[in-house]
Amino acid sequence: MVKYPLALLPVVSISGGRARIAPRDYGQSSQSGSPAQAIASWVNQGAAWIHVVDQDAIDGHPSSHHHIVSGGAHLQYSGVVRDQSSLAEALMTGASRIVIDASDLEWASIAVKEHGDRVAVGLDIRQADVFDIAGHLEHAGCSRFVVTDHAEAHHWKHGDRHLLADFCSRTNRPVMARGGIGHLGDLHALHELVPNGLDGIVLDDALYDGAFTYSEAVAAGADRFDMFFWGPPQ
Repeated sequence: MVKYPLALLPVVSISGGRARIAPRDYGQSSQSGSPAQAIASWVNQGAAWIHVVDQDAIDGHPSSHHHIVSGGAHLQYSGVVRDQSSLAEALMTGASRIVIDASDLEWASIAVKEHGDRVAVGLDIRQADVFDIAGHLEHAGCSRFVVTDHAEAHHWKHGDRHLLADFCSRTNRPVMARGGIGHLGDLHALHELVPNGLDGIVLDDALYDGAFTYSEAVAAGADRFDMFFWGPPQ
C-alpha cells in the first residue's frame, strides 16, 4: 500500500530570544532555552520538520533571525514576512521554507514566482476573499499554502472543519493546517483530509501542555501516512 506523505511540525515560538523546551514524556513544558536548544529538543524526539514562529518580529521587537539554526531538522519560518526586505532576512536563516504574508498580493505573487518551494503562503481560512487570493497565487506559481483558522473557539472542529476541506478541494497545491489540535481525536479528524491534499499539520500547545507526546502523534497515523517523505534535512 502506498502511503500519503504527512509532516507533523511541532512549534518553536521565539520570544525575547528564548523558546520553550519540549517536555519529556507526558506533562507540561516547564523549561526554556535558546532557540537552538528548543529545536534540538524536538529533533531528539524524532521531528524532521519544525515550525519556527518569530514572535519577537510579530510583536514589533527586533527579530530573532540570528538565533535560528537548523540543528538537524528542516525549519519552516513564520514571522512578519510581507516585503522583499523581510523575506531576504528570513531566507538568510537557512530555513527550508519561509511562510509569507499575502496582504500585498502583488508582492506575494512575485515572491512565489521567484522562490518556488522555498516559500509558502500563509492564509486565514475565514478571510472573505481567501479563495480568490489562493487562486491568484496558485496561478502565479505558489507551491504551498499554510492555512490557519483564527476563530477563538471550535478551531478545525465539527462544523468549522468543512472550511479546510473546502479549501483543499479548490486547490491542487499541498495544504498545511496550522494549530487547532487539542487532542489526538482532533488529529485523527484532520487525517481524513490527507487524501484531499493536506500533507502537513502544525502542532503547538497540545505538545507542550501534555495532551499527547510527539511519538503518539506520529503513531496515530503511522499505518496510513509516510511521516518521513521529505527525507533528512539538507
